[in-house]
Amino acid sequence: MREYSQAVHGYRSGIPDDLAKAGDMAGRHVTETGATPARDTVLTSGQRIFTFVEFGPLPVISLRHSGTFRTLARTWRNLIDYTDSCGLTQGIQLVGVVYDDPAYVPAESLRYDACVAVPEAALRRLPLPADSELPVRYETLGPVWCWRTTHRGRFGTLSETYRRALDTTAFQQQGVVAPCLNPPFYEIYRSGLGAAPDDDARIDIHLPVA
Repeated sequence: MREYSQAVHGYRSGIPDDLAKAGDMAGRHVTETGATPARDTVLTSGQRIFTFVEFGPLPVISLRHSGTFRTLARTWRNLIDYTDSCGLTQGIQLVGVVYDDPAYVPAESLRYDACVAVPEAALRRLPLPADSELPVRYETLGPVWCWRTTHRGRFGTLSETYRRALDTTAFQQQGVVAPCLNPPFYEIYRSGLGAAPDDDARIDIHLPVA
């Protein structure tokens, strides 16, 4: 997803080998129901580490993006401009919600939420969304149980991270519930807006369980 990676990473060059070009996020693996592990259970699959965590509840200001990811940078800019105008410049966290797999969904129908996580107390002090010129929403993401894995490095390898993360073989072998192969998926951008070079990007990917 080249264009949205550009938007959340300093509006600079993003993923050259995006998920749309790379194909199916999930590959051809079939999920089977397994046991629910304890919180913070760690599972290793190849060189990838997964931790079973509860994502949320996370209060956010969100702005829906619909259509091609080529214009997603504009959505992020609009959202950041809005939160800046509300005085929310410190201690915020950038979150993306991916609703559609571009391997199956036409570009014009893709959905994605750009989100800024803020403390609930700060959210209550903000103007009502109806008073805003932007169609922002105040909502809470989660809680939902997920397997969390961290993507480190170039955005160009993010699609490979997804493919490996959604290979359910290791989960089946260990008899635990596997990630759901279908979105939504939640991304927390730990490296922030341009806070790190492309090669040092860090994204926590949360994959809800089936």
